[in-house]
Amino acid sequence: MLKKRIEWIDIAKAYGIIAVVFGHALASGTTTNIIYWWHMPLFFIVGGFFLKPIDTTKLTHWKKFFNKRIYRDLLIYFIAGIGLILLYSILYDKNWDYLINHLSRLLVGGRTLNLYTSTFWFVNVYLLSITAVTLLISTVKSRIGQLTIVGLGLFVSTCYDKIDWLNLYSYQTMPWNLDIVLIAAFFTYVGYLFFHTNWHWIEKPLPIGLLVGASLAIIGLYLNQKFSFEFSMKSHLIQSSEPKILMLATIPLIFSFGVMGLSALTSKLSIGLLLSTIGKHTMIIMYLHGALLDIAEQAGIENVAVKVVIALVIPMLLALLKQPVVRRNSVYLQG
Repeated sequence: MLKKRIEWIDIAKAYGIIAVVFGHALASGTTTNIIYWWHMPLFFIVGGFFLKPIDTTKLTHWKKFFNKRIYRDLLIYFIAGIGLILLYSILYDKNWDYLINHLSRLLVGGRTLNLYTSTFWFVNVYLLSITAVTLLISTVKSRIGQLTIVGLGLFVSTCYDKIDWLNLYSYQTMPWNLDIVLIAAFFTYVGYLFFHTNWHWIEKPLPIGLLVGASLAIIGLYLNQKFSFEFSMKSHLIQSSEPKILMLATIPLIFSFGVMGLSALTSKLSIGLLLSTIGKHTMIIMYLHGALLDIAEQAGIENVAVKVVIALVIPMLLALLKQPVVRRNSVYLQG
């Protein structure tokens, strides 16, 4: 049976990674706040699309899951991390103490990762989340039970500000941002549930129009100061004038699914090919864009758009000119 790649998923990832790069290239403000509402939740939602239950009683099934979903990303995480820490040390003439300190942070992960590895927390939480959700859907058969568990986890995540009882490298955090899995697993499970039901509704004009309209309305209310909402997954920042659980369970989903709907429309346009190409190289851009933005700035480039283009294009060229640095699992649809 032939397999066909679902192009709008790659395009959605492209929109997500472009938002990530813009968010890091811009100074903090209203635009970055809105970007942060949805760009990381989108990646966790997409990460849940191709999860499936396994027989948790069989070690061979866990080994297969590890080899297919964990091993490659974990290997690249350490290789890329070591390389970027060495690069920063060379460019900024850091001493051995700095180098050893930051290399050891790769093991602890989470909020302790900064500078060129500041986005690496995503890989930590992503790997933990897909493992947690796979365990959930493999052991709890009721979808109501599954939703209840991830919903309770999301609620718990809104009941505290930060982990204040554990300090690692002067950061209040858990190893690998473990507590952020309470948030990420919710979005990952939503992605799993969406893709294992009738997901084709996201390609229809009416739902797309409603989602985009709702997103624009939310932005309008926000700009007119009808509510406040700040959300950053890495730092566990959740500030809102409304109940946190309500905002966290709605706004990121509305925006993420709105982006997916727009991606389905974009896939029918000529620009879709360029965006899908960007989407296929999401992870190498995620790894390298921080360093490239900094290098561009040090070279005297101040224009945000130019820096963003540099941070997007160079990783893709590196991947295309040689054997791909980051080989992602293919996204397929049975046809």
